[in-house]
Amino acid sequence: MFSALSPQALRDIVILRPWATRLTDNFHLDGHLIYTAHRFDSIPLDIEIEAGVAKRFGTSFGGSAWEFDMAPIMRWRWFPWNDYVYMNFRLGLLGASYVTEISRYERAFDANGHGSRLLNWILYEFTFAPRENSPFEVFVRAHHRSGAGVINHTRGASNYVGAGVRFTVY
Repeated sequence: MFSALSPQALRDIVILRPWATRLTDNFHLDGHLIYTAHRFDSIPLDIEIEAGVAKRFGTSFGGSAWEFDMAPIMRWRWFPWNDYVYMNFRLGLLGASYVTEISRYERAFDANGHGSRLLNWILYEFTFAPRENSPFEVFVRAHHRSGAGVINHTRGASNYVGAGVRFTVY
């Protein structure tokens, strides 16, 4: 996945104004592995475990750290138009994200000015494929790191918005 840092709040990117998302020249290139831990029979929902490694690059403000993340993800598999374009929505709210160095960007947005290497990781993602059992899908994602004032008293956050292609290996 390739993404860029956005200075906007997560609620603006995902809910209020996704069409007006602003991006900076700080980037994030990552790869993830996804394991389907459980597929419900009665509802179109999967529980997945996702783990990834990313490299940040661009200006020094966004940093050049490595990032490691892991989260349980819910994948909603049904939309009324899935016969035409197969779409899923993925949501992870309680993940862990560890960076090898805290960027100046995250320090600047933290109320106490120090940030944290370990923060909560949240992701919102829409996937698109030609059919349900397609070996590939494209996706758009919001990648959010935040302490929410709870983790190491960190209130700062970073949001990366990006897109990618995912291949399924059975």
